[in-house]
Amino acid sequence: MTVLPVSRAVPARTGGDSAARIAFLDDDHVLRMTRRLLTARTDQDWAGVAAFFAPDTVDVPALRSMRAGLGPGEVEIDPEPAEATVLVLRRGRVTRELIESSPRLRLVQRLGARHDGIDLDAAREHGVEVSCLRRPSLVRTAEHTLLLMLALTKRLPEADRAVRADAGHGGRVDGVVYNWAGLTGIGGLAGRTLGIVGFGEVGALVAERARAFGMRVLHSGRSPSSADPADPADPADPADPADPAGAGYRPLAALLAEADIVSLHAPGATVREPVLGRAEIAAMRPGALLVNTSRGWLVDEDALYDALTEGRLGGAGLDVHRVEPRPGSDRFCALGNVVLTPHIAGGSRLEVLGEVARMFDNIRHALASDPPPHGRVAGEG
Repeated sequence: MTVLPVSRAVPARTGGDSAARIAFLDDDHVLRMTRRLLTARTDQDWAGVAAFFAPDTVDVPALRSMRAGLGPGEVEIDPEPAEATVLVLRRGRVTRELIESSPRLRLVQRLGARHDGIDLDAAREHGVEVSCLRRPSLVRTAEHTLLLMLALTKRLPEADRAVRADAGHGGRVDGVVYNWAGLTGIGGLAGRTLGIVGFGEVGALVAERARAFGMRVLHSGRSPSSADPADPADPADPADPADPAGAGYRPLAALLAEADIVSLHAPGATVREPVLGRAEIAAMRPGALLVNTSRGWLVDEDALYDALTEGRLGGAGLDVHRVEPRPGSDRFCALGNVVLTPHIAGGSRLEVLGEVARMFDNIRHALASDPPPHGRVAGEG
């Protein structure tokens, strides 16, 4: 493995047509905010950027300072990708063809730790730097996923309500009154099988943490032989022993029949219909738990509600919802075997500022023909 060299001849950034150009290859809420930050001019524009971070308050002068050297008139945003100096992406692809057709290109900047879909050989050969930035918000999502699993298996909401309601008395043994609320069915994670649907960065982070809890981890995408290595949610052989998360591949139907807990991590930005519909929910193990920290529309909530109320599933932990905010009068709010959180798995959005600041720092270095200081990827071969 060698570090990508900075050997490509790049036109000097002086004069009209040689202005720095940043092209966004795909779109999601973080990249939309980033684009707005780079193009903001009016107070209304800046207020729109700041609104992304609500309910936290962001310092607008600090945002202005963050984009120093990259504002309107200093860089051009969203030119044709082949004309770009910097390509920014989350889930897009950077092929050899794109690199070879982009003579100005200096940096491929991915917001995310994986380099799936980026041709590192072509980048190295043409002196194009590649940076893949790890995202703290994805770690927070993985943590929250385990939180929901623990809350369900240990019956945390019922336990909390029982204590506050002064419920039960129980018998005292050696000065201790164990489980005075009389809760039944208390379990845990160790020894259970977790099925992860969608094995992108969050799915892999969840697998790593679940194994630390003593869980057996499976995951489902396409079959290993047909997996698309360019798709960060569908790596090419997830069952490979070299997989650092140690997750075993199963086709979706087999995973649903085998898993005690199913955790959904399909890419909600690219999939707009239920991944777990009525047939898939019916295929889950009797008494299994479902956790969703991806997007609400990826689960058929009518089918999920029926399975929960009929006792076919043991419970659900939902951080994301088909309609947000979910009304307090919603039918799921009346179910005792459901844990609900208000789409907070990713933590404070203020942490995204650190991700964007590192991205901008990398871009400035690239425009100065220097290697990126953050998330630099070594070349292949």
